[in-house]
Amino acid sequence: MGWARNKIINMKFFGADTNAQKIGTLKNIPLFHTLTRKELLEVDELLHDRTYEKGEVIFEKGETGHGIFVILSGKVGVTPCSELPASADLELGAGEVLGEFSLFDEMPRLATIVALERTETAALFQPEFSSLLTTNKNIGVKVLVEINRTLSRRTRKLLLNQLHTPSL
Repeated sequence: MGWARNKIINMKFFGADTNAQKIGTLKNIPLFHTLTRKELLEVDELLHDRTYEKGEVIFEKGETGHGIFVILSGKVGVTPCSELPASADLELGAGEVLGEFSLFDEMPRLATIVALERTETAALFQPEFSSLLTTNKNIGVKVLVEINRTLSRRTRKLLLNQLHTPSL
């Protein structure tokens, strides 16, 4: 009985340590940096963790998008394609978000994303995001603001790198 109890206690401590580490990682991701610890715990319950090995495809151009991927560690490459401007970033690392448009529609992905090294991601899919928006509007609004900042930053960068861009 004592051995089993100690094993359970050790498992709880190990789980708590792992959980604290994950929450610390999420707090350093721009998408989640405004969330409190309690809010991060709630969001973490909705995330789907996945590790991709070097060369593994995260998603392919033309696939229907169902959510976003947040890079927790590692680096990914965007396969160049005619739809992307020449000024587009072709490598993304920790803290970056992939596929943010797919939280709002299920249009085909614009590019293929491949892990350039071992890459850990956390995916947030449309159903979980919709649930978050209805069950905890405070968290949902914070995440939406950060997604909007990401979209705005990327749009501005693309516009400013094009030749005949009007003054903004």
